[in-house]
Amino acid sequence: MTMHNGFEALRNNGAWNETVLVLRNRSFAIKAWHRRKHNFCRERYLKDFAAGFRAGYEDVANGGGECTPAFPPQSYWGWEFQSAEGQARTAAWFAGYPHGARAAEEEGVASWSQVAMSAGFQSQCQQAGLFDHQGAVYPVPSGSSMPPVPGATMAPGNYSMSDVPLENSEPIISTEIPPMPQESLDPTVP
Repeated sequence: MTMHNGFEALRNNGAWNETVLVLRNRSFAIKAWHRRKHNFCRERYLKDFAAGFRAGYEDVANGGGECTPAFPPQSYWGWEFQSAEGQARTAAWFAGYPHGARAAEEEGVASWSQVAMSAGFQSQCQQAGLFDHQGAVYPVPSGSSMPPVPGATMAPGNYSMSDVPLENSEPIISTEIPPMPQESLDPTVP
């Protein structure tokens, strides 16, 4: 019982989970770089470009957006980057970042950090008008573009949400976000 409780405590520990996710995303970023690095062999500062690529991939895999950050990592702030070559290396990092972010989007890892909801709850949210779209909240990317998951086996073929029939299939009427009620914008209301 003690072993079981210890295992459950580790498994449900938020810090442990976060560590595993960071290591998994770092591993996927490195693999994605190695799959695509032949496209960037003419980059002058390839090491810095690769670091930016991996950072962009990891940020998107961790649930962040595709936007390039305003500043490079702190490792690029030192005295050795306060020269023409240092500025070029920093620029290479910035140039690699969007390529890594795009690679993560293409491979579908951006949606992995989202928690899925049951079809029943999703249907209730759609009926209540909380979603403006039909179909899955978190679409499943094509099977061919996803990195392989160790130990997983899949039947041949590509799978996508278009293969799944949707209930109440209607065209999307609007993708606009509804305006917020004015009373919620009043700064005097707690």
